[in-house]
Amino acid sequence: MDLGSPSLNILVVDDDSFVRSLLKGILLSEGHCVSTAVNGQEALHQLTAEAAIDLVITDMDMPVMSGLELLRSLRNGGRSIPVIFLTGNQEIRVAVEAMKKGANDYILKDEHIEHTVAISVDNVMTMHRLKMENLRLMEDLARKNSELERLTLLDGLTGVPNRRYFDRIIQQEWSRAVREQAPIAVVMIDIDCFKSYNDACGHPQGDVCLQQVASALEAGLKRPSDFIARYGGEEFVAVLPDTGLESARVLAEAMRENVAKLALAHPASLAGSHVSASFGVASVVPSRTSAYGGLVKQADEALYAAKHAGRNRTQTAAAP
Repeated sequence: MDLGSPSLNILVVDDDSFVRSLLKGILLSEGHCVSTAVNGQEALHQLTAEAAIDLVITDMDMPVMSGLELLRSLRNGGRSIPVIFLTGNQEIRVAVEAMKKGANDYILKDEHIEHTVAISVDNVMTMHRLKMENLRLMEDLARKNSELERLTLLDGLTGVPNRRYFDRIIQQEWSRAVREQAPIAVVMIDIDCFKSYNDACGHPQGDVCLQQVASALEAGLKRPSDFIARYGGEEFVAVLPDTGLESARVLAEAMRENVAKLALAHPASLAGSHVSASFGVASVVPSRTSAYGGLVKQADEALYAAKHAGRNRTQTAAAP
């Protein structure tokens, strides 16, 4: 055995005791650990999830369970363990078909078997390791891409979803509401006099304020399907599937109170001595010809009305 090649745990499956003994001797001389089975069924008993078997070398035709049936059982069970078939000259066509069904190689039972076994084992295991490493790299890349995608959908400062996420999810929820003829609500939220807060307290403290308000708004949500997104600047938006106008108003009030409970001093607010927020609420059962932009516009107009009425309050949209 090549000193650079690791020792393997190999299972030899053959109903012929002479073949089992021959292969075991060859593989032991190569430095491998070898166990044996007389048919596919016995092999399956040894190939438990806990068994550290690296490779199976199996005969084609055996009583109780053939090599092909063993291969089928392994592949149907999601086992990717490499399998090499032992075959006679008259079975080569069958062996080739077996490779199409998931076998990794086949070896002729002839006078050269001592050499071909070692070569086949090295080749198959090299290819298997490369395949497993490639799968690992692909999975790692998929995880990194997924994390990158997740990060592109989050607001870097507050950690809540961003405008891009809002645009994607509201479209999905709108389409679902159209199909199910269910209500969907939008709440537009604006921190009152935030420019004055930044001017009075400084932009670093303004960032802290945005983070704390975002957390307070998220804490007011009740269901996994509800979400808050940063809409831009000091403005946030909540999307509430399956929610009518009154239920959305109640939830918006709860969020407004959460912001008030932060008790962040605001020395330049026109709405009180602490940081507060205004809320505009709209809800609709969408028609098949409508678009979610109309709902957002209603909520935005309600928000404008709340700020015009003195800020730090929740205003519902007028009935369409």
